[in-house]
Amino acid sequence: MSLLADLLSDSGLDPGYEAAAARRAASGDPRSRSGRVARLLAATALLGLLGAIAVVQVRRGAPVAERQRNALIAQIHQRTQETDDLRRQADGLRGQTEALRRAALARSDAGQEAHQELDRAADAAAATSVSGAGAVVTVDDSRTAGGGTSRQDGRIYDQDLQRLVNGLWTAGATAVAINGQRMTATTAIRSAGDAILVDYRPLSPPYAVSAVGGADLGKDFGGSAAGRAFRTLKATFGIRFDIRQEDRMRLPAAPALALRYARTETPK
Repeated sequence: MSLLADLLSDSGLDPGYEAAAARRAASGDPRSRSGRVARLLAATALLGLLGAIAVVQVRRGAPVAERQRNALIAQIHQRTQETDDLRRQADGLRGQTEALRRAALARSDAGQEAHQELDRAADAAAATSVSGAGAVVTVDDSRTAGGGTSRQDGRIYDQDLQRLVNGLWTAGATAVAINGQRMTATTAIRSAGDAILVDYRPLSPPYAVSAVGGADLGKDFGGSAAGRAFRTLKATFGIRFDIRQEDRMRLPAAPALALRYARTETPK
């Protein structure tokens, strides 16, 4: 840019050349103007060359960036599939462990009492599957949703799913799952870029939030504050919002929780 500025300005002229140019201008010599026009044309040509180089570099970099993005997406799908396979294996092993535990505890009265207590704790921790009547609430981005970050773009955000899940709990749900992933007392719903994560697992829209809680759960949720809020979002921004009552549904168990405990150290 400093080179262009020097070409377009007269401040950098040698005093001798500047005096000669002034004499030619006073005598009506056209060469004083032709020099300035030549410098202007040279600067314009230089700007055009720089612009062309920038365009070529951008066009060359675009396919590389697209290939890298596609490779990352493929890796995400592959890792998700591997995680699903490992989870199914873990569920099978957990079922075998449960059968062995039941057989061992059934041998005594104390064992049977302990098993009943474990069952109650497992239900509270969403460690067992649940069946019963309930409702399925489906939400999705509007058909005209863009890639913005404001409510006006018609997208579903993590806080929307948080409100939806909390609204179902308040309406009487006893078990909730999003796209088949069971909610627990420690489940986190957050966002990472454009993706919504449930316990660090990415979800894809539409988001089907299934809840077991009785034959009136859908009606109770629809009349709640959360239900009214989603109807407002649907009317204002065009998001999808549907409530479907189910007479019989089954929610899977949540993944095994990481146990944490503390113990008192004996003073030495």
